[in-house]
Amino acid sequence: MLLIHSPQPWIEVNRINDRHFEGNLENWRAMEDALKAGKVRSIGVSNFLQEDVANIVNNSSIKPVVNQIEVHIGNVPTDLMKYCKNLGIQIEAYSPLAHGRLLKDPRIRTYAEKYHVSPAQLMLSFDLQLGCIVLPKSDNVKEMQENLNIDFEISADDMADLVKLKENTQTMAV
Repeated sequence: MLLIHSPQPWIEVNRINDRHFEGNLENWRAMEDALKAGKVRSIGVSNFLQEDVANIVNNSSIKPVVNQIEVHIGNVPTDLMKYCKNLGIQIEAYSPLAHGRLLKDPRIRTYAEKYHVSPAQLMLSFDLQLGCIVLPKSDNVKEMQENLNIDFEISADDMADLVKLKENTQTMAV
């Protein structure tokens, strides 16, 4: 998979008004050419807001298969996720564990204890139940095995509560 990592220069991402629409279209068309030539299997975007996604979808022949965005308890960009879903664009959640910052949060731990799982497992299940592809990062074999063992479901009521949980843990400026 080939992604446009950011719709703007990284140092400016979501901090300036210029969305770089033309530059993104130029990059996207080159990626479409690579896809058509069989050089890549799929193409997508990362850190794209709704207007960035719309620019690509409305001005190109191939839509992104994925928008890789930060999604975790405390940061659920619901409107963007719904918009992408309605277009058939899959959400890939990066930082599903909020870079580890929420693993010791007492609210998260309470829910994890309720389901007899680790806070990490709860957070991964949360994103999976939102319909996201998750990309947990670990170099610890025990944690990797734990991350693969998501065999429980968070109740609808608890999901609703967790979606509402707010914490300033997003790593990207929006």
